[in-house]
Amino acid sequence: MMPLVASGWIFWYGYSTHMRIEVNEASSRNELAKLDKRTSEMKAKKLAIEQARKEAETRAAAVNAAEQSRNGGTGGASAIDPNACNVSKKHNDPFAVDVLVNKKHCIQPLTFAPNDLVTTNGATLSAKAADAFTRLHATAAAAGQGFYVTSSYRSYADQVATYNHWVSVSGEAGADTYSARPGYSEHQTGLAFDVAANGCALDCLGSTSQYQWLQQNAAEYGFIQRYYAGYESITGYKAEEWHYRYVGAATAKDMKTKGVKTLEQYWNIVGGDY
Repeated sequence: MMPLVASGWIFWYGYSTHMRIEVNEASSRNELAKLDKRTSEMKAKKLAIEQARKEAETRAAAVNAAEQSRNGGTGGASAIDPNACNVSKKHNDPFAVDVLVNKKHCIQPLTFAPNDLVTTNGATLSAKAADAFTRLHATAAAAGQGFYVTSSYRSYADQVATYNHWVSVSGEAGADTYSARPGYSEHQTGLAFDVAANGCALDCLGSTSQYQWLQQNAAEYGFIQRYYAGYESITGYKAEEWHYRYVGAATAKDMKTKGVKTLEQYWNIVGGDY
């Protein structure tokens, strides 16, 4: 019997040792897998940080290049020759509600930023427009015609990045039909915002009941659709059913009553292409 017991003990010992080895190997594989995962995550984070740094440097370089280009390469001034981009020499105060910004009228100074920005209901706007927007937004929601904002205030640097993106997509000539060059965007004034509703943004918005509601009611709160179809030669842009601009209730309602579609026509100021 003793040999049998010894044989059984040897078997158990060998089996136990084998199992411990397998458990240790499995544990080692798990630890290696965790280590590989942490290493991959660290590499990904490092790549993301590096990419963000490069994008920041690229944006900064684009801003500097644009400023230098528009200022004759001096790189120091934040304004450019008003005779070069404000041909009408009126409605050019960027702090005023009646400022006109189009392809013939840039913002002065070029890197202007409003000093009264507030954020309400997803929109960052000048305080001059924010209260009216809050009331417009609330009234639309109460009427079952709620909308949301996809874009509002954009800084000069943001517009550099936005414009350069669309140039990479459509080329400069194509981008100029729907994207403003830096310093020529209404969004920089803090008086403009883009809307969407029911998942419909851009051209799709025109098919929604929210768009019809805005057409009927926006003027009461001082807002107008800035770009209509058929007026491209006047405004310089294709129709944008989603782009609204604050001009004050008196002006907006007077434009609606008179059937005037553009600020260029209402104020008798030149527009069109660059």
